[in-house]
Amino acid sequence: MIITLRSTLALVTAASVLTACGKKDEAPAVDTTAAMAPVPAPPAAVTSTELGKRLGPNSRVADTTSVFARRDTVYLSVITENTTPTSTLMARWKFQNGQVVDSTSQTVAAAGSGSQSVTEFHVANPRGWPAGKYTVDVLLDGQQVASRSFEVRR
Repeated sequence: MIITLRSTLALVTAASVLTACGKKDEAPAVDTTAAMAPVPAPPAAVTSTELGKRLGPNSRVADTTSVFARRDTVYLSVITENTTPTSTLMARWKFQNGQVVDSTSQTVAAAGSGSQSVTEFHVANPRGWPAGKYTVDVLLDGQQVASRSFEVRR
């Protein structure tokens, strides 16, 4: 049996047509690489801040207030979530004229995804605070994320 080029082409064409006719609609291929990629952790965030004259359990402010006496220690609790071992908080305390009276940084306890941690800051002035309005700015990893105002009265 001699196979010619023409009969070979006819056989290939017939096989292609039969194969194409016999195909059923198939679901499109699904990209599984996206499903296997790790979900990025949510970013660290400050969820709330509390000012007061004393701390209670877990470094939380016991009685919140925004009015202090001249010799009071001012406590600030910063509640964060999704923090990592490299997350850093800073509390920058300022008098009404913008003068920085104290600035302190702390590495935050790693809370992990969906968990909270509390970081405590405080300032005191043994000679007594000048009466007036104050602000404490909270920075997380160098970015200001919260600000609280308070007043010192005679």
